[in-house]
Amino acid sequence: MTTFSLGTIWEETIAFLRREAALLIPVALAIFGPAQVLLSFGMAGAGTLRTTTGVAASAQLLLTIPAAVLVLFGNLAISKIVLMPGSSVGEGLASAARRLSRSLGTMLLLASAFIAVALAIVVAVILAAMVFSVDPRSKVIQDQIAGLVVVAMFILLIRLLLLVPVLAMENRSAAETIRRAWTLSRTNVLRFAAVWVLTLFLGVFIALIEQFVVGSLIALIKLAVGDVELLRAAETLINAGIQAMLSLAVAVYVALVYRKVALG
Repeated sequence: MTTFSLGTIWEETIAFLRREAALLIPVALAIFGPAQVLLSFGMAGAGTLRTTTGVAASAQLLLTIPAAVLVLFGNLAISKIVLMPGSSVGEGLASAARRLSRSLGTMLLLASAFIAVALAIVVAVILAAMVFSVDPRSKVIQDQIAGLVVVAMFILLIRLLLLVPVLAMENRSAAETIRRAWTLSRTNVLRFAAVWVLTLFLGVFIALIEQFVVGSLIALIKLAVGDVELLRAAETLINAGIQAMLSLAVAVYVALVYRKVALG
């Protein structure tokens, strides 16, 4: 497998975004923007469930499902546009629509595999605790289980970084797609881990901007206007737009990594 330079791919990402901004930004705002709005409301519902068991909170949490579908659709479309020179936005969206059902099936298979791994970890740790006469319900055992599950999830995220570009560009079954994405990371595990670290860093940076810049600005306007609900909606839309731009940049970056690693 071909290796790549993180810095070089970043420069190519910036150059591509500058060149195709007029095409990609509307797509990102139209797809990732609503997804972020749905996700914010859905996660707010998750927070509500900690203090109440109301049906409204449960229904609100379900908004994360269409949000995840939109994110997947958007990433498929962006990958196609990036990796097929000369393709139009319409072609990218049409290709994403055709591949969406198979991509969802692949994600469900992957989720099932992860649940199976998590259950195996739980069973193994509990059995080990029983062998050494430790209470499986103790906090130490629970922390060990949680830590091992997080490590397993992080390994999957690293090794399957290129799963969406593979879904967008290659005609394979669900199992073959996962195997293909796993194989592509064989010689680039540390670089793929660095990509995730970079993504997390950018996410934290964007969150700080939302909290200290956008949040402070909205708070000042509230003092002058007083229409809290309208300003809260404006803050949600502004933050969704910022997150959409981050999602766009990450989608382009990962697509260019795929092009380098899989296509040379």
